[in-house]
Amino acid sequence: RISDTLDGGAITVVATEPAVVLRLKREKCQEACGTFQQWFHFCASNLAPGTPVEYCIEDAGQSTYPDWDGYNVCMSYDLEDWHRVDSSFADGKLRWTHTPTCSMAFYAYFPPYSRDRQLRMIGKWQQNPRCLVEVLGQTLDGRDLHMLRIGSPPAPVAPRAATGKKTLWVHARQHPGETAASWWVDGFVGRLLDGEDGVARELLKRADVFVIPNANPDGGVRGHLRTNAAGANLNREWAEPALDRSPEVFLMRQAMETLGSLDIMMDIHQDEEKPYTFISRTPLGVPRCTPALRAAHARFRAAYTRACPDFETPGPVEPVGYPEPAAGKANLAICSAWVAERFGGLSLTVEMPYKGNPNAG
Repeated sequence: RISDTLDGGAITVVATEPAVVLRLKREKCQEACGTFQQWFHFCASNLAPGTPVEYCIEDAGQSTYPDWDGYNVCMSYDLEDWHRVDSSFADGKLRWTHTPTCSMAFYAYFPPYSRDRQLRMIGKWQQNPRCLVEVLGQTLDGRDLHMLRIGSPPAPVAPRAATGKKTLWVHARQHPGETAASWWVDGFVGRLLDGEDGVARELLKRADVFVIPNANPDGGVRGHLRTNAAGANLNREWAEPALDRSPEVFLMRQAMETLGSLDIMMDIHQDEEKPYTFISRTPLGVPRCTPALRAAHARFRAAYTRACPDFETPGPVEPVGYPEPAAGKANLAICSAWVAERFGGLSLTVEMPYKGNPNAG
């Protein structure tokens, strides 16, 4: 039995005998493409332990991002511990064979990060004196959009000019299927709230941090890759967000405008095809970009590389990341470009791989 009736579930069943044949579920998109299809998450039950099962996603080659070479499916028995299963992509089909040790197994494009887990982590974080939780408003499906205010002590959402401290803003999961962003936020917030972490202690003497741990909770629960409940791609909504189409962006922009300044903004994402972590150069193409901002972008990337040697390791052939836009031509509907143009600070989109990083080490 195959079922996708779970938080973040998405798959279409074609056949279960003799092999399990599946198709990717389409999500409505208000962009010209009309639909996205990439994310999958499902439960296989009534399995016979010790008996191999063959799986095939027969339309993987027709997905939004069809380069599956080097990708391996994620599997778990308990939705906590996840492992990769050797997979192959040929003739437009993604195939894997798995011999279960239990009668039920979960398979996913990447380890999911459920709404339930998000609420439990927010509840845990708010018990730390460095953290206050605020609800900015509601999504189209009526879910709360949470913000963490982290500082020593936590700062209010109010004009920043007189605080004497830097303003750092982080948000994740504009694209809800990019679940690595939530796992990144877990580690980031965990360090900020660790009283024994000297780096975090020094940072919070100089800066207040505002974190949106999940910018698209509706899309996550619905099993979407890139859109919210209305089919809007939130990372193309920043120029003109609307409460009836993209309330998540409307509410985040409203909070940013109240703060009045952002020294650093980090938008955390995940890339379907590139097998390494990198920072997008999109903000370097905004009209307001200056040599000083370009230099700050380079210094940040260099510091990130020193802290994590696996950062931006594409191998000997491929250039790093996405092409830089022509001067003044960046798309201001994209978050990092809009923030760079509006506030003039360091605006960063961090992209992490679905595939893992075979070039690391």
